[in-house]
Amino acid sequence: MTGFVLTWQSIGGIVLMLLVVISIHEFGHFVVAKRAGIQVDEFSIGFGPRLLSHSRGETRYSLRLLPLGGYVRMAGMTGLEAPEKSGGPRAFIRASAGRRAAVIAAGGLMNLLLAGAILSGLAAFGGPAPATQPGGALAQAGVPNGYRITAVGDHRTTSLTTIRNMIQGDRGRPLLVRLTPWAGGAPHSYTVQPQLHWIGVGRTPKIPFEARIVAINGGPLPRATPGHLAGDIPGTGPLRVTYLKGRGRAVADVPRSKLAVEWLVGYYGPSGNPLLASLSGPPQPWYQAIATGFTAVPLQIGATFVNLWTLISPHHNPNLRLTGPIGIAQETSIATQISGAIYLTLFALISLNLGLINLLPIPFLDGGHLFFIILEWIRRRRVSPQLEATVHAVGLALIVMLFIYVTYGDLTHLIR
Repeated sequence: MTGFVLTWQSIGGIVLMLLVVISIHEFGHFVVAKRAGIQVDEFSIGFGPRLLSHSRGETRYSLRLLPLGGYVRMAGMTGLEAPEKSGGPRAFIRASAGRRAAVIAAGGLMNLLLAGAILSGLAAFGGPAPATQPGGALAQAGVPNGYRITAVGDHRTTSLTTIRNMIQGDRGRPLLVRLTPWAGGAPHSYTVQPQLHWIGVGRTPKIPFEARIVAINGGPLPRATPGHLAGDIPGTGPLRVTYLKGRGRAVADVPRSKLAVEWLVGYYGPSGNPLLASLSGPPQPWYQAIATGFTAVPLQIGATFVNLWTLISPHHNPNLRLTGPIGIAQETSIATQISGAIYLTLFALISLNLGLINLLPIPFLDGGHLFFIILEWIRRRRVSPQLEATVHAVGLALIVMLFIYVTYGDLTHLIR
């Protein structure tokens, strides 16, 4: 979706998600380091100036201004510290390779555990069946409530994200959609005509959220993907958008760069499961819910790797893109306005992806440090601290560049 409104509810949801996901990650490092006998000098949530600080024992606990990450500062972390800050026998570098690996891996694993716990809770409480939007494309095709999309064209899927991307890729052409009764039964196929809807929730222009668009500049809607639709309409000036309002129609002039639309078929997926539809249905017994939730974790990890490969492949899906803090804030804001269950599902997926990315062998991230520990174990001697520090510095520079690139993409997607 494009555009979002910051309300107290959405701000609270964004801050809560960041604090919990970051805190659980750093707590994993912290508690395992303590158990391993390593000296922990600081446990910090956020970066920048301290807002709150409290010392207890050898550790200072800090809350800092920018909630974009956190860290656990251990004595002797790099082996390059001055003698008075090296930590002596309790230095991180003096711990065994196994203990250091456990400390480094604990952060990402805690994020995966949090994701599994949230998804298990969603499975335990269950969710309602999918709903067909009154007046939507599925309803006009005769699809009743309680049917679940299981295929679009020849592509079988229950992922709402994949379904949405496929609908956009077909550029508003009629689609053959297969749906299966929620309670079980034989699938049914319908030909549906997607509708163009306004999906921006920003202040400008003044078009209601998800208003159906019926004409642009007085003419028929072009068959185009949302990102290219404005360019396929002749002219360079603002677009006159006609949309349904109540039982009538209204018109708004929209700058081309502000056109925020999406092809929709009028399908509401199971509450709380925009990406993992298999978690919905009747409430499950606690033991089955745990199995369902934690089984979803490796499945989603596999889907993440598939999406990453799709992003870099020559025939990548243009609807897939990397997103950063702004994109996460946008999706979180939208989720808080839909339902608590959808918000919690997004919460779980962000925790899962944070844990997964941190465990990848990328210099400067946890996985990069873990790689050097494994290399040390294989070689039976440590890599030069200076060389390791240089590799992590280069990794940090590349991560900062990627962060800037992704943030620019988020801003471009937000304001287009």
